[in-house]
Amino acid sequence: MKRRAGRVNFLAVLGILGILIIGVFFVIGGESASSVASRFFTALARGDAKALANVSYMPGLAPAEIEKKWEYTTQVVAPHYPFRWEVVNESRADETNAAVTIKMWKNFGDSGSYDERFGVPMVRQDGKWLVDVRGIPRKMFPGLPR
Repeated sequence: MKRRAGRVNFLAVLGILGILIIGVFFVIGGESASSVASRFFTALARGDAKALANVSYMPGLAPAEIEKKWEYTTQVVAPHYPFRWEVVNESRADETNAAVTIKMWKNFGDSGSYDERFGVPMVRQDGKWLVDVRGIPRKMFPGLPR
């Protein structure tokens, strides 16, 4: 096929428009509560106290204090608590409060491991979603910071 000068490639224009629309979505809407919850559980599974502190909502505590509390959880408790998790859904109560439902398999790897559903409370502060750590039941994961 011959290309003609001055002809616009329709697929290139669609691709550029798609990228612009996605960019606008992220600028206006920001990251979803589900994706923040997903990053939270990934950090918990990996024992990343700094990442956990960055997505934790614990009013009244300085960021350094939150990270120190997560260091205890990740270094003392988490190594003895293998788990697998999966985001099920997200529901928003309003613009600043949401809940992400997850399935969690405690003691993952054991033959008796089974999934349980838990609600993870989320709070939107300064335009970003955070996990309300104090609202997570200890039954889900022992040794959570309080």
